[in-house]
Order: sequence, then C-alpha cells, then structure tokens
Amino acid sequence: MYFANPIGLLGLLSLPAIAIIHLYHRRFPPRLVAGLHLWGEEVRQPTAGRKRERLPITPSLLLELLAALVLSLILSQPRFGEMDEVTHLIAVLDNSASMGATGAEGVSFRDQAVAQIRSRMEDTSRGSVITVILTGRRPVMLAGPAVEWDVARQALADWRPTATKHDVLSALDMASQLAENGGEVLFVTDSMPSEKEQLQKNVEVVSVGESLSNLAFTAARWTVNSTTLNGQIFLRLINAGPRSADVSIVGRSGTSTVFSSKITLAGGAERSLEAPVPGGLGRVDIRLESPGDPLSIDNRVTLIEPAIRTVSVANQLPADSFSGRSFQRVLDALPDLRRAPANGAHLVIAPGGEMPESRRDLWWLGVGPLDPSEESRKAARDLLGPFLVEKRHSLLDGILLSGVVWAGVQPVELGVAPLISAGPQKLLSQLDGTESTAFLLNIDLQRSNLTESPDWPILLSNLVELRRESLPGLRRWNYRLNEDIVFRLFEGAFESKETAGRPLTLKSGDESRVLARSAIVEVPPLDDAGVYTVLDGDEPFGEFAVNYFDLEESTLTNLRSGHREATIEEEDAHFEIDDPYTWLILVGLPLIILLAFSDWFLLRPRKA
Repeated sequence: MYFANPIGLLGLLSLPAIAIIHLYHRRFPPRLVAGLHLWGEEVRQPTAGRKRERLPITPSLLLELLAALVLSLILSQPRFGEMDEVTHLIAVLDNSASMGATGAEGVSFRDQAVAQIRSRMEDTSRGSVITVILTGRRPVMLAGPAVEWDVARQALADWRPTATKHDVLSALDMASQLAENGGEVLFVTDSMPSEKEQLQKNVEVVSVGESLSNLAFTAARWTVNSTTLNGQIFLRLINAGPRSADVSIVGRSGTSTVFSSKITLAGGAERSLEAPVPGGLGRVDIRLESPGDPLSIDNRVTLIEPAIRTVSVANQLPADSFSGRSFQRVLDALPDLRRAPANGAHLVIAPGGEMPESRRDLWWLGVGPLDPSEESRKAARDLLGPFLVEKRHSLLDGILLSGVVWAGVQPVELGVAPLISAGPQKLLSQLDGTESTAFLLNIDLQRSNLTESPDWPILLSNLVELRRESLPGLRRWNYRLNEDIVFRLFEGAFESKETAGRPLTLKSGDESRVLARSAIVEVPPLDDAGVYTVLDGDEPFGEFAVNYFDLEESTLTNLRSGHREATIEEEDAHFEIDDPYTWLILVGLPLIILLAFSDWFLLRPRKA
C-alpha cells in the first residue's frame, strides 16, 4: 500500500499530541465547586518529581485516536496495489476498403476487428478506457481520447472502412504519442506487415485477414458524341483470384436496364467492355455480380453523363491568306468547336497588329507579322533556334520545335511575358496589362515551316483545351476516389457583385460541406464514393460522381492472419483514475462523526 497524498500523513503526527492533550484533560479535569473557598484543596498539586506515570488507556482516548487515524487515512488517499489502475487501450484500425471483405466463415474482417477490440476491453479492469484511431491519408480519431467502452462501441457501430491504399505510419505515430502518458497500442489490420516495415516498437499487431478471390472494376468512362449526342460507356474489370468466375454486369438508369452482359473471366484475367447508350440518360448505375464475391465496394460504379462544353472561335484572319487557311484547317479537325462572331466568341484569332479589348471573358491570339508593311516584313528575322520553351505553361505541353524555322520575327515593344524565345527575341508571349488572356505569336507563317511540323496542331489544340477548361462549370463529371477535383466558378479573377457572397456548398445525401468561393474551386479530398452536387446558393451548379478504383485494395489474395507482440514493454501501460476510493470517504466521515459523538457521550457532565 502507498499513499497518493503524503500531506495527509501529517495527520498521523497528531496522534501523540492528542494523547498528551487527553492526558492533561484526564489528569486535570474541570471541577464544579460550590464556592471559591473550596478551591484551595482542589488546586493543590502534589510534587511529581521525576516519577514517570503511565498513560491511562481510557475509552475516550481510544475514540479520539481512532477518529484522528480515520481522518488521516482519508486525507492521505491510500492506494492498494493495482486496484486503482486502469488500462488505456489505444486501438488503431486499418481503414482500407479491404477490411470490408467477408471471410470464408461469413464474417467480415471489419466485424472481426471490432470483436478483437471488444474482447480486449472485456479483459481489462473496471474503469479502463479506450481511444480508437482510423488509418488513412489523414488519421482520424473515431473515439476518444480515453473514453469509456460504451462510447467507443457506439462509434464503432457506424464505422465502414472505405479508404484506398495508404500509409499507416502516421496513425501509429499518433497512437504512440498518446501512449507516452500510459497506454497500450493495438493495431488491427487484415494483412500482417512484413518484417522490413519499420513499425513503432510499442505496437502490438493483430491481423484478421485471409486469402480470398475477388472481382472488381478498375476503370470506367462515359464519352458523348457532340454531333449525335449518343454515348459510349467503357468498363474494365479484373478477376483478382486464381479461379475463373461467372460475372454478370448490369447498367441501369433509374428503373430501366440500359445494358447487360454475362461473361466468364479466367483467374488473374482482365477484361474491357464497351456499351453504347442513348443520350439524355443523365446517370447510369452499373453493378457487377458474381457468386461468393467477398467485397462489394469495388463492384459498383455510378457514372454521370458528361455535358458538351463547346468552345466558340472567331477566326478573323483573312480567309484567303495562308495564315487564315492554316488555322482553319486545324480548327475544323478539333472536336466541340463552333464558329462565332468576335463579340460573342470564347476565343478570337486576329492579326497581331491589332490589340484586343480588355475583357475578362475574352481569350485572344494575335498572329504576325506584327507590322504587315512590306518594309517591315523584309527587315524581319528568320531564326533556326535554339529556342527556349517555357515548359511549365500548359499551352506548350508536347511542343518540341525540332527542325522548325521561325520566320518573320519583328521587335516586340509591348509589355509581355515570353513563353518561347530565342535570345532576346520574343516569339510567343502573353500580354501584360489587360483583363483578357491574350497571346502574341510573333511569326510570319507564310515564310515559316511551323505549320508543317507536328507542333502546329498540338499548339492549337492546347490553346483550345485551355480555353475550354477556363469556361465556368465542371470540367469533368466522373472521378476516382482521391483524384483532384477542380472547376471554375466564374470567368476572370473577380466575381460580379450580383453573385458574390452566395454560399457554395458540396452536398452528398444528408451530408454537406461549404467550399471556398473563388474563381478556381478546389474540392477538398473526398473519403467516400458517391454522387456529389455543387450548389451555388440554392441553385444547382453541377453534379459529379466519385467511384472506387484501387487494384491493390481489390486484390485480397495476399491477406493473412497473424499476431505480433510489441517488441518493447511499456514502462507504464496504465494510469490512475481520479480517487476511486470514494467509498472510504463515504464510510470514514460518518465514522468520525460517530467517534466524536461517542467521545462526547463519555465525557459529558453527569449529575451527582
């Protein structure tokens, strides 16, 4: 036994003082007399000398000493062995989707993991607490820190593992930090880490997995023909197991079946499927079914029908000129383009000598020669390179300029940011000081061989696709989990006063989150597959689907069960709860009152 409050032990030192006071009280008790003349005999004291007198043991003395002892014990807070120590279990759960697979006995790995934690908590002492942490790209504390088992059990009831492949060390680091103040770290997963994996030494590992065969979708895509508006759905699936399996694939739009297929897929084989679908469906739910398939999250795909994002282009170059024909030939081959007048076009291609108007929704490409006069054209330079290309700009993706003669280069006197240059000569630049996104192509195409090189269609295609991406609205409608989702909310850098300040919300089912309102909206990483709707105020802005594709998590053949003890013993895996001995206080205080009353009863004045 030890004492949590040593100050309370000072009360024990009061016992001798109580005995002395009691002796004085016993030896010189108060006397009731009839008058002052009777005091002489009573106050006379015999000379004690050096004679030692024994302390009389009386019931009153015993009661007073016992009361002082009980009070001292209450104040010192006694602790008896480990009766007041409780376990703090820090359970780290593998949150990867494979934990949702059903084992051969019909119990999922997820349920087995919860059973492991329940069993561990039932074996601990009364009052023990638990912290539950989920692994993932960002560790999540599902329950805790240090809550009772009933609280954690309710949180575990709603746990559904859905994460893609990820590193678990960050979650184990969090658990180890919590264990520094006393605690046991338990990591429950479905695959035993190899000996090469450097897990924390204080982590006990329990694996509940087993080798299983599994069928899964690994990719899905929906394309739409902008001319006919009919679509094509592409699917890829794999049999991640050693045995062949019969597979049924059904695509539905609402209650209508759009397509269906039944195939036999050999063990370890991968298969691609394509299905034509009519336009206007809006959404298709696809399901893969196979007898005995253990994992369901990778057997379903939801696709949203893509919208046609058409870019309107105004080609203001003379139609009978070499430059005009060179541009028009490539533009006619690019998809989802339409001609439009300059005042309503998304992209304007014009002679480089005429500067564009400053308008935030305007993209402009000026084409040389900058000065069309005969004298300036003769003075222009022809360059063979080398060319300095700004590869970080998306406009120049795939541009090599190998063997290109850049002809008709004239001095550029405007404020520009060069994208392609040769020494001091600016060949392709972006104009500064305008709200428009404006580029200047300093070239005479009639004298250059750029239009005959592979770089010419690549350059124009990049320009058109950049303009398409800059249009307000969703850029894509179907994503895989953990893929970056970015879209433009409005043209330019600043929003109009009519729409500024409205809430931008991302909603899925009953859950919603507020998005930062800006020209370019980046959706925070999403943890769950499903269909999401973007609301601009109360108006729907767009809808997209997120699907689960992860070949590593869908491959269950490498899962194994096992157990690994922590390699070091924690110095203190327990912690003390706050004064569990409330019963001592509840019993001690009435006992002190009873002892004090008994002492008073013994010493109370009695009638003669």
